Amino acid sequence: MKMKKTMLWTALALLCASVLPVLSANATTPSCTNCFEKRWIYFSGNITRAPTSADARHKKLLELIHVAKAEGYNGIAFNPGANGSFASMLSATAPPPDYYPNYAEIVRVAKENGIELIPVGGGPEMPAKVAPDLIEALPVKDTLFIVHDGHAVPQGQIINSDSSFENRDAAWDLIEKNVGGLAYDTIEAHSGQTSVKFTQASQTNRARLLRTLSNIRPHAAYRMSFWIATKNYNAPLSIRIYGEGATPMYSNPNARLGWGTSNGLWNSDENIIATTQGWKQYNLDFNSGNNSSLKLYFMNEGNGSNSDGLAWLDDVEIREIGLSHTIRRDPQSLPISVTSADGSISYAEWNSDAQTPADYIVGMESLSIPANSTIREGQILRVSSYQSGQNMTSMWSTPASACHEKFFDIQKRYFDKTYALLSAPQKFFLYYDENRVMNWDPACGNITGGKYLANTIARHQQVLLDVYPNVELYVWNDMFDPKMNAIPKYWAVNGDLTDSWKGLKSSTTVVNWTGGSEKEYTNTLALKKKSLEFFHALGHQQMIAGYYDDESTELDALKSWLDALTAAEANGVNSVKGFMYTTWKDVDGYANVKKVADFIKSKQPQRWPQQ
Repeated sequence: MKMKKTMLWTALALLCASVLPVLSANATTPSCTNCFEKRWIYFSGNITRAPTSADARHKKLLELIHVAKAEGYNGIAFNPGANGSFASMLSATAPPPDYYPNYAEIVRVAKENGIELIPVGGGPEMPAKVAPDLIEALPVKDTLFIVHDGHAVPQGQIINSDSSFENRDAAWDLIEKNVGGLAYDTIEAHSGQTSVKFTQASQTNRARLLRTLSNIRPHAAYRMSFWIATKNYNAPLSIRIYGEGATPMYSNPNARLGWGTSNGLWNSDENIIATTQGWKQYNLDFNSGNNSSLKLYFMNEGNGSNSDGLAWLDDVEIREIGLSHTIRRDPQSLPISVTSADGSISYAEWNSDAQTPADYIVGMESLSIPANSTIREGQILRVSSYQSGQNMTSMWSTPASACHEKFFDIQKRYFDKTYALLSAPQKFFLYYDENRVMNWDPACGNITGGKYLANTIARHQQVLLDVYPNVELYVWNDMFDPKMNAIPKYWAVNGDLTDSWKGLKSSTTVVNWTGGSEKEYTNTLALKKKSLEFFHALGHQQMIAGYYDDESTELDALKSWLDALTAAEANGVNSVKGFMYTTWKDVDGYANVKKVADFIKSKQPQRWPQQ
């Protein structure tokens, strides 16, 4: 119902301010009977690329502050990116010249309008940006190297048969071959006479080529190379590799066709195909993890706009590699070991003190064998190391290992800097979300993925609260939710993620995005209700992260959230204290800020101030 502004109402509001919860940072926002106390907008992006008047994202954020005030929102959860991220303050190089002036302008305008700024960041990947040696690294065990002419290199035989498709080996499964998605082709080929042709006009809107790799060794590193040519092709062709139980081991949203490597270093850009191109070679590196069998897919799940578009694939070769993207830490917790083929002799690595006789010197994907080494020409060696998890699931968000005090020292410095930059914010949103590679560091001990993540978040919260005891902490739900990612098999996590939620302090607010942009009503509503009930039972306050770029006329995904909340409240849930307008469309994602507020006011008017 609409409240009439009168002197009496103002006096009552002032009288009750000390005993009633504060419903808005904006003193002029009318109250409501069962209001979402926290009504936020999620904003991400770099606001420091140019001076305030010329930076598009900076201008959008300033605009959004005024829109938020007008529409009854009272906070902006702010997750800056790239060189404008909070982590830039920890870099050895200075932030961009417009960094501090642009932030100062945002802080000033937000304060003037009564809009609270909530910093978002400090995810498990952040320490790796400051200390790259902390990045998660998977074990590579007993790769066979052969010594030749003073160097040892992986034997590297091709492990997949019929790499050029000449024999049409049944091991290659053209899943959509009968509905026009793909077929063998004898017109175009990189080598020989045959390739696999992907057609953009598949009757099922998808095309998948599957190869089951049953001769994979657990804890081994591999490089896959392949050739692609295209003609008018713009479908989203991608590569995915699944382990046992359909668990993804390689699927990179930053690079659908993977991220290649040259001379032991990551390429500057991801693997990209042009709409029309001649034959071009690509590669990617992966790790088998705990799997002895993998399923490799070349696939698209959309036809694209050119009905006559074609892509050809040829010469797919998979080889075992070693010492690729090797991670070493100081103090040494990720050892490199070199033994004889039977494991009976361990060889000594060269070190800078030159006091120990050296049998080998570690290089990129090779060992140098000094003249005085006890390793002999033609000898077979077993080499073990640790391979960076970067690019298996993301270029930018691969976590750091939290089993080193340096991880938490960096997190504290990060928040110290952020706290000063944003003029002492009273809330901090920890960005634990879709963390798909973790718990491979031997320094962590033999624990489950759930125990590892619980330990990490517990220590992270405590480190911050020891210094900032009054700061409210927030975290996404997914990594701690048994209906989402806290499950026995999750991506390239080592071990069961169940019980990860046991590391959350009950005082930490859970920001719940169950269902995301899914518009299906019945099942999604049930999942949302169960998730709300789960975290309520653990004693957490919650916020709903809604909208998720829902373009439906009736905002179906948001409606299911409101209905799920009503159903959960009928079942005793009284801990949902806020709502966050959440978009992933950069500056174009905020056109419906008013529409969402109006929708909530129309469907459940008690939850939103009636302007």
